[in-house]
Amino acid sequence: MWYQWLISLPMMVCLFWCVYFFIRCMERSREANVRYSILLFYLASTVLYTNHWLYFSGVTSFIGSWSYAVANLSVYPLYYAYLLALTRKRNRNELYILLIPAAVMLVFCPFNRFFGWLDSPDVLLPARVCFAIQVVWVWYRGGQLVRNTCRTLDDTYADNRSHLLKPTHIILGLISVTAASSILLNILGSSFFAGNSLIAVPAVIMSLLLYLLGYVAAHTVLPPDTVAQPEKPEEDRATTEETDELMNRIATALREKRLFANPHLTIQDLAAAVGSNRTYVSNCINRRTGLSFSQYVARYRVEHAQLILQTPQYTSDHEAIADAVALSGFSSDQSFYRVFKEVTGITPLQYRRQNLSKN
Repeated sequence: MWYQWLISLPMMVCLFWCVYFFIRCMERSREANVRYSILLFYLASTVLYTNHWLYFSGVTSFIGSWSYAVANLSVYPLYYAYLLALTRKRNRNELYILLIPAAVMLVFCPFNRFFGWLDSPDVLLPARVCFAIQVVWVWYRGGQLVRNTCRTLDDTYADNRSHLLKPTHIILGLISVTAASSILLNILGSSFFAGNSLIAVPAVIMSLLLYLLGYVAAHTVLPPDTVAQPEKPEEDRATTEETDELMNRIATALREKRLFANPHLTIQDLAAAVGSNRTYVSNCINRRTGLSFSQYVARYRVEHAQLILQTPQYTSDHEAIADAVALSGFSSDQSFYRVFKEVTGITPLQYRRQNLSKN
């Protein structure tokens, strides 16, 4: 009984997320392409692990072998398609290349009925090599996609949007751990685990990973106005004197004009306020402070929040913290608490009580 339950576990997890994302796709949303991408990934995964379940249950067929071969070479490229949609990258040439092995297998497999090619090591070896390349490629390039998008968001928006992609980056870290396992399992083949209690190890590991992938995808959404693809940068030939003067204008605009208090502040807004362009402003902040635009503005917001928190006139801590959030430009309480602790090393409540005790 436990054997049947274990071999069906990855399939059931995939079915659960298929139903969930299908329902989400029925909702009208500007993020529909992201949801369709992750749904396709879980549909392919469901086909893959349904065939696992049937094989380990003793049921084999030509259709099963065909669909398994195609799904096995589709799952990682389809997860990469989800990452492309999530990070809003328009270049899909890599995706098409990654899907070529699955397309070849889709056409090639029917010949198995006549020639038995899928049973030949000469055919299985190239398929396994392609799978290994896909796993490594999606882990490496996926990580690059997320990291580059995070940098772009940090240099474009002041509300720390890159934090929304942090769970996806963690998942890619988990994929790096399971990538070697996936390659090894693919090399060993399904027959190695048939009727073997060792099936519990890959079944549980893959079920956990598949659930975490779905959970993170369900909770990772960028704001609709987000542009994650950077504009073509202008050449920056500013001299040291020009950079110093621009940095002074930036500091003046943020402090005296209180631009930091705008929760939706962007690098373009700041560039317009100082009469420059986003490339010069971004490069100036990066070079002079070593901080991204988001991190730089966060320093001004935290500084203003500190002034509010140490004001003794507030009748309660809750009231002081609420005003600190509202008047310092933070988009949410969660963002305020996270950024404040990153900058100061303590929570807003700890800061307030420490400073009130000194007065």
